[in-house]
Amino acid sequence: MRPKESVSPKFAEAQEHFRLLVAGVEDYAIFLLDLDGHVISWNAGAQRIKGYRAEEIIGKHFSALYPPEDVQSGRPGRELEIARREGHYREEGWRLRKDGTSFWASVLINTVKDADGEISGFLKITRDLTQRRRAEDALRQSEERFRLLVETVEDYAIFMLDPQGNITSWNRGAERIKGYRAEEILGRHFSTFYRPEDVRSGHPQHELAVASSEGRYQEEGWRVRKDGSLFWADVTITAVHDDSGTLRGFAKVTRDLTQRREAQQQQLQLVGEQAARAEAEKANQIKDEFLAVLSHELRTPLNAIVGWAHLLRNPGSLPPEQVTRGLEAIERNATIQTQIVSDVLDISRITSGKIRLSPRRVDVRDVVAAAVDTTRLAAEAKRIELQSTLPPEPQIVWADADRLQQVVLNLLTNAVKFTPRGGRVEATLTARDSRIELTVRDNGMGIAPEFLPHVFETFRQADSSSSRTHGGLGLGLAIVKRLVELHGGQVRALSEGEGLGTAVTVTLPVLSVTGAAPAAQSSEAPAAIHLAGISVLLVDDHADSREVLTAFLEDLGVVVYCAAGAGEGLALLRKARPDVLVSDLEMPGESGYALIQKIRALPPEAGGLTPAIALTAYARTDERMQALAAGFQAHLAKPALPEELAATIAWVVGWTRG
Repeated sequence: MRPKESVSPKFAEAQEHFRLLVAGVEDYAIFLLDLDGHVISWNAGAQRIKGYRAEEIIGKHFSALYPPEDVQSGRPGRELEIARREGHYREEGWRLRKDGTSFWASVLINTVKDADGEISGFLKITRDLTQRRRAEDALRQSEERFRLLVETVEDYAIFMLDPQGNITSWNRGAERIKGYRAEEILGRHFSTFYRPEDVRSGHPQHELAVASSEGRYQEEGWRVRKDGSLFWADVTITAVHDDSGTLRGFAKVTRDLTQRREAQQQQLQLVGEQAARAEAEKANQIKDEFLAVLSHELRTPLNAIVGWAHLLRNPGSLPPEQVTRGLEAIERNATIQTQIVSDVLDISRITSGKIRLSPRRVDVRDVVAAAVDTTRLAAEAKRIELQSTLPPEPQIVWADADRLQQVVLNLLTNAVKFTPRGGRVEATLTARDSRIELTVRDNGMGIAPEFLPHVFETFRQADSSSSRTHGGLGLGLAIVKRLVELHGGQVRALSEGEGLGTAVTVTLPVLSVTGAAPAAQSSEAPAAIHLAGISVLLVDDHADSREVLTAFLEDLGVVVYCAAGAGEGLALLRKARPDVLVSDLEMPGESGYALIQKIRALPPEAGGLTPAIALTAYARTDERMQALAAGFQAHLAKPALPEELAATIAWVVGWTRG
């Protein structure tokens, strides 16, 4: 603490007046610093936000409120220097509470002058904006998921126009169909894709005018590729308005129908070719219906997220309960979008043969019980009686427990969804010879006989209209069928008709209780792994991933160093010399491959032989081999179970299981 005589009497008087004025303010941390940055006053808001009582912090340097890396870089001193030079300093950034947790803060530092105009100290005002930042992060992640989903579509050219018709976005399908790369076409007018005679007649402007007045424009016609060739296109233009009704632009979806048109013009008469074309058109119709449903299902939660995020930009004008409700709505709807994207990606992985199973010995009773517990809240909300009938003895199968639970959850969720209030849903597990049968039965709306053969098909729904009663993409049962078949089982659905309920039965081969599981394939984690004292350097550009893995490893006694990129990770490795490196592979700037190459180039005494684990979303065999060839000792696919990571860390450092 600075000596008392270093504070002028005038400043002391002003300090007392200031203390009385702001002492009771709780929404802002307001306190005074002396010329060197020591805390000399502390209000109720500062105690609430930062966690220190006045007697704990007064006299300490205000750098105690900053993360260690900011203190090491001299950031607190620079802030005071800027405030001294310019009269104030303002920023948003991370700060520390007494308990070590971080919060996102709006910070203002003003100089305080005495009656002679001399700087006698500083006034610091801090506001906790963590809730606002979380809401903005949730919105940004939701928008990014939607953008990535659209960008990967190759069969449709999907892009955005501003209100004047200039191109503002470009997906992979647009590049494939029209021939332009994004950097070649962004900013240009969409009339570039039209024949000269269509441009002269004002046809592009006519399309936008109709879409603007009626909300939508659709036609088939000739369009021009980059190389000058023509293709027959199915075009849909949809007007996009904001919450106030202002036109923000247009969404344009183009499909190349050239082959279909040529086939129609050739007037093929063979029955087989006609049937094939009809089937192709039906498949296209199903895809169109799916895309329409997908757009609706994504936009519905996105509307709530965008609306609440807009309101929460100024949370001070909202009552606390409304702020809480808004954040809950954003989280709930972001979760819905995550599930939608997960279902679409699951179907993609399954149909392309890239699904990854981690089989082990599983008691199906535990899987069914857990799924029933998870579904119970939704059932109770509709006053549906949810029951399970399980045999007393273990029912062991060789399966991926997570994927098997996904099957049961999909069946139970589907049954609850299509069962009216006051209905009944029952899950029954029985053993039949060398098989285990799980039947999920409900007394809900049932399935029409003509749709029953198609109930497990991808992109098929009994009602795909915009006025349908039940939401969803219609992928749940398709995922169930594929996952069950991957486990060597079968699934069938029975229904007496509409209004007469449905029974879906999954059959799986039994694994003998006394039989040994294939050791080479077992991925079951040990019950306990001793990692106390091990140090791990975790390199991942995704903050949430770093946070959850850090929490898990620290709970096992691991010393964790975190880095958000390859450069920071290399510097930390040289400084901290961890026992193990765990690194993501795909990161902005330098990749994990570049990082491991630089580490392996170091001498052993500088960390060049540090054991390394690649943790990545890329899980194919060739990608695993590439990681091992680059210098990693192990490869784990995201999302990796914490137990998997712990076991792999123990393995690469040669520790034994407890």
